[in-house]
Amino acid sequence: MRRPGVLLIGSLLYLSVVFGVMLWRGVSIEPEWVVLALLVIAIALGRGLTFIADWGPFLLLFFAYEAMRGFAAKTGFAPHDLSGLEQVAFGGMLPTLTLQHAFYRVETVSPQDVIAMFFYFMHFPMPIVVGFVFWLRSRDHFHHFIGALLLMAFLSFVTYLFWPSAPPWYQFQEGHVPPSQVVHKILNETVDKLWGSNYFVSPLYTHLNPNQFAAFPSLHAAFPALAAVYAWNRFRVLAIGLVAWTTAVLLSIVYLGEHYVVDAIDGFLYVAVATVLVEGFVRWRARRSGPTPARPSA
Repeated sequence: MRRPGVLLIGSLLYLSVVFGVMLWRGVSIEPEWVVLALLVIAIALGRGLTFIADWGPFLLLFFAYEAMRGFAAKTGFAPHDLSGLEQVAFGGMLPTLTLQHAFYRVETVSPQDVIAMFFYFMHFPMPIVVGFVFWLRSRDHFHHFIGALLLMAFLSFVTYLFWPSAPPWYQFQEGHVPPSQVVHKILNETVDKLWGSNYFVSPLYTHLNPNQFAAFPSLHAAFPALAAVYAWNRFRVLAIGLVAWTTAVLLSIVYLGEHYVVDAIDGFLYVAVATVLVEGFVRWRARRSGPTPARPSA
């Protein structure tokens, strides 16, 4: 008989080695690699076919979303500048500039650059791994979580389509603002320093042409927050860890110049909307499919 604790520890060690080697070798951690790694665990558990049946549709829908996200960049709508809103919220200062002036050094790679890059790159793998934990315990709970995740992604896509917004690194580029106001795209600069042109991104994503004006809402902040919401009642310790993870992601995306704080706050609002809609639909469907009263016999 398999011990759940031993299985969980073994799975986490396995995933840590896989993801660690990928990062070390400069390979982008993308959803398809994560799902393949989880498939190995599912096969070892004797649940390979069930895994394919449950995760296959999610992966197809996710790639459809990614393809459409690139299309949203070609609609012709001018990107909005949210730096004014950010400054209003923070008394005239920009948290991104404050963090970069305090911690970023252009000439070298600092530990905080690597840590922030790690949290940024785990944007897709983290909710997939958490979803796998849900799937191991309850397929219904997994379906609810994935439903909310996809709904939130598509609601965000509609926002990106009609209301694109520029991230800090785009709005405060060198040559367009005074040197003291330049926001560095730390992610790209760190990747170049560590791997140069050897950093590998799947050709699938290269051809999808991701949208650089998909900043508001921030799905980087929303994904771990949604995972925390769905873990809260069933996996309290995991949920608390995910709250801490979400905080780390928030600091990372602001420091890297990829998002404003207001992008993340809006992402949390999308979490609330998606959760309410999905759970409301689940309750409505449960009432509709409830037991019908027995008819009196003739």
